[in-house]
Amino acid sequence: MIPAVHVVATAGHVDHGKSTLLRALTTMEPDRWEEERRRGLTIDLGFVWTDLDVPDHDARLTVAFVDVPGHERFIANMLAGAGAVQLALFVVAADDGWSAQSQEHLDILDLLGVRAAVVAVTKADLAGDERAAAVAADVSRRLATTSLAGAPVVVVDGVSGRGLPQLRATLARRLAQTPAAGDIGRPRLWIDRSFTITGAGTVTTGTLVGGWLRVGQELVASPGGRTVRVRGLQSLGADVAAAAPGSRVAVNLSGVDRDEVGRGDALVGLTTGDGRPAPARTVRGAWRATATLDAWVRALPGHEVGRTGAWHLHVGSAEVISTVHPLLHDAAVDGRPAHIRIELERPLPLTAGDRFVLREAGRQATLGGGTVLDPDPPGTIRGPDARLARAADLDAVRDALGDGRDPLVPLLAAAGGARPADRAVAAAGHPPGRPLPDGAAAVAGHLTSNEALSGWAGAVLEAAGARHAADPGGRGADRRELAAAAREAGCPDSLAAGLVDALAERGALHRDGSYYTLPEHASVRDEARVERRQTLLRELAAEPFSPPPLDEAARRAGVDHEEINALVARGEVVVTGGLAFARSAIDLAVQRLAQLDERFTTAEAREALRTSRKYAVPLLEHLDAVGTTEFDGQTRRLRVSH
Repeated sequence: MIPAVHVVATAGHVDHGKSTLLRALTTMEPDRWEEERRRGLTIDLGFVWTDLDVPDHDARLTVAFVDVPGHERFIANMLAGAGAVQLALFVVAADDGWSAQSQEHLDILDLLGVRAAVVAVTKADLAGDERAAAVAADVSRRLATTSLAGAPVVVVDGVSGRGLPQLRATLARRLAQTPAAGDIGRPRLWIDRSFTITGAGTVTTGTLVGGWLRVGQELVASPGGRTVRVRGLQSLGADVAAAAPGSRVAVNLSGVDRDEVGRGDALVGLTTGDGRPAPARTVRGAWRATATLDAWVRALPGHEVGRTGAWHLHVGSAEVISTVHPLLHDAAVDGRPAHIRIELERPLPLTAGDRFVLREAGRQATLGGGTVLDPDPPGTIRGPDARLARAADLDAVRDALGDGRDPLVPLLAAAGGARPADRAVAAAGHPPGRPLPDGAAAVAGHLTSNEALSGWAGAVLEAAGARHAADPGGRGADRRELAAAAREAGCPDSLAAGLVDALAERGALHRDGSYYTLPEHASVRDEARVERRQTLLRELAAEPFSPPPLDEAARRAGVDHEEINALVARGEVVVTGGLAFARSAIDLAVQRLAQLDERFTTAEAREALRTSRKYAVPLLEHLDAVGTTEFDGQTRRLRVSH
């Protein structure tokens, strides 16, 4: 097991001295393709690390730097590196000053919500003190309206070492103030590179967030859905048994070939409350790859995010061609946000709260970005009223995320009040084992909001009461009738029937077979049921050996097939040869047959019972079947004492 590692991503224009600065800070070479091939199981290109002492504290932090490319053609690589960082080291050269690419990198960090940053104004010796101070002031001004506002600025020179102690102290101080990467039992590693090591197999690298990884753990490679196993882990150049969230990790996998996973895919899993890996079979429900999402999107100043454009969505290490559909027919324009539905060319394992960036491929420019609000949205929203209601639901999700609250309840409300449980926890990113938040309940394989559940349950109980009022002596409302009442109140089809059963299990309804009544009506119903059955039995027993057809007698008595089956199961009605006899008729038949000779014919039995052959033969065959009589093909005898 390794200690938590703070991950810092560099950002800034090409040739502004990022790699030189990292060499000076860490004494390691960030541009090391040949070294990586030589060492085998190592971390991605542009990754170096060092330890920093926290000023005025007896503490030391391990810091990993992701040196992302600065050239405009490598913006996608920069996005992949910046997607899971805790702090940005923003680099601006004192001699060149601010550039268009500096602005794009700042825009990306702002859109991704990166709030912790340190600015390094490099090449100070080359530019001179006055120029370096002017650039530092300009950078602070440009950051003031972004998420990086207030970031400390340090003037340095990576060649001479000027300002490096101050930069190290500033980085350590800022990182010490930054919360460690959270462990919510939902590890996800966006793959930024995969390759094969001879004798080891497939290796993937990335920054781990959300939970621990352990050797032997089963994961799912998403979006493909293949189950893989962690064969080995390496972090900071060393083999480890487990890796903490926030770590840069190389994962040696079994169960997957190199060409089956790659950049933009993710390894996802679960861990239990005590940190043990959860079986991969439980991961599929807890993580769900989606190709459609509803999001809050902000366009950068002077730009627009709307239907027109060749959009690429960047999240984690993934870059996916996307289609944009504004929810309220209004694009996100010039800093104004909008709710937008985004359709992805391929699915990704996303949850509410994930941040992304949108780039327009034709212009090769970052135009906006935002936050995933609902990664499992309903179908097409039609009509202005429905769209406005949907926007309000999404605002509630965004408010919960902004306040640090569990988004599960507003996500349930945004789905009409309920979602299948596995899809609900996947959409909300709900950690395994965490109790449901106030306002949510589990019912029949679904999670529901208490508010919606109360309304649906009330509609079901009202329908049960109405059925009793219309027919006090009836059996009650059947399951389909009550499920229909739930659906009419807005309950999803997939939950309606289960809700009826759940209400019965909780005692809110009294169940009799497939019929339901309110508990206070059950005694009335039971009394009526007893009377109906007694009426049927009396009619069958009135002419015991020539009873009326069962369906006719049942109809007159008001007894349905379910009640008939119950009477047959209890032996109160005997069905044989297509005829139905009361149990009392069978007992009476045995008494009369006992008065005949020891062996008797069918004709003699028919005469004793004073009935026709139509009724006598099925009755005698029943007695044969249950062993009351014995038939030798000609005559019968009772097997009971006369």
